[in-house]
Amino acid sequence: MAELPDRAESSRQDHADSLVREVVSSITAAADARLTEIADTIVARLISEIEYFAIDQAILDQLNAGAAHNFAITMQILRHDIEIEQVEPSAPATALAQLLAQRDIPITALEHAYRLYQDSVVRWCLQELAVRSESATVTAGAALEITNLVSAHVNLIAQQLLSTYEFERDAWRSRRSASRSARINDILANRPVEVEPTERILGYHFGQHHLGIILWTERTKSPEVGLAHLESAATALARQLGISAPPLFEARDAHMARAWVPLAGAETVDRERLSALERRWDSPVFVSIGQPREGVEGFVRTHNEADLARVVVQASESPGQRIVCASDLGAVTLMCNDLSATRAWVADILGPLGVDDTSATQLRATLREFLRTGGSYAATADALHMHKNSVVYRLKKIEDQLGCSVRDHRLDLENALELAFWLGSAVLTQA
Repeated sequence: MAELPDRAESSRQDHADSLVREVVSSITAAADARLTEIADTIVARLISEIEYFAIDQAILDQLNAGAAHNFAITMQILRHDIEIEQVEPSAPATALAQLLAQRDIPITALEHAYRLYQDSVVRWCLQELAVRSESATVTAGAALEITNLVSAHVNLIAQQLLSTYEFERDAWRSRRSASRSARINDILANRPVEVEPTERILGYHFGQHHLGIILWTERTKSPEVGLAHLESAATALARQLGISAPPLFEARDAHMARAWVPLAGAETVDRERLSALERRWDSPVFVSIGQPREGVEGFVRTHNEADLARVVVQASESPGQRIVCASDLGAVTLMCNDLSATRAWVADILGPLGVDDTSATQLRATLREFLRTGGSYAATADALHMHKNSVVYRLKKIEDQLGCSVRDHRLDLENALELAFWLGSAVLTQA
């Protein structure tokens, strides 16, 4: 006899479950009859609450193509006509995730869309439930059933589409990067290119002045450090030069990138800004800078100048400056391809002054400044914070070591001194 209450309770529960299934079934039947209307309402909500969706016709097309299908599948799940695990994202839903990835629309927009869809479906069902059930027990049971099944369905589809988004984003960026790199390489190799289509692909205008820059980090740094800093360094450099437009940036590998700062109509760079930037540059990124050049030819030339300046900095084997301008290097950039030959030439021109030690370094600095100031003892003394007589003394000592006047073979001396200044031990004779 003790089992009777349990059986009665079980019977009441079965009856309640049956009523829940009936009311949920009636709700899904009503939904099927108004499928297009409800789907349009959901799409309208997505468009109004997610800014990216309202301005892109391709996205709107996929939303409209998939909304009714997605809602119909949700109703089938509520009727238990199909198991949740058997459901796959629809073709329009997959296409929508891919479109968002290709347009670099944040993944949060996709997540937001499915939360809005879930909320819209549950709200509509609960509104229908309110007018179809007078039993608190049945209403509570149906509400729980609807909420759980819709949530499970949306979670499953959303997770699958988030994976689709991430895969497509990585693949699209790789394809786009390859296309951009191919166009840039064609230009730098002086191959014929169609300017307007290339500008659209690169998002960069060639009919202006350009400032080519090369950026790199030490190879001992982790790749993550390099990648994290290269593009931000290019943007920071442009902004500190007073340029608001973003540079054209291309990573060459995890530690090196090339970029072009768009100067619009400006034919020069503010030298004071650049000098101030050099003094306070605290980024772990090294930068070499070409000269402002115009048009497609200038795009190539300023890059080549920056790259030659990079070669000088890397050949110098010393920390030195982190920002170097090609304009400061002169002929030095043309003499770095064969360092062994350059080293021999420097030794021939400088003789004892080409030794890598403190005394020779001091004499080279004095001679370099003397020649840079046009052979003025007074200007050299001011620049080096020395007494004029000390400059005279050093110049006599230098001429004794060279065996000739410093005014003889002046051009060779200037070039050799610049090479020693920039390349240091790479071209000097070991003491």
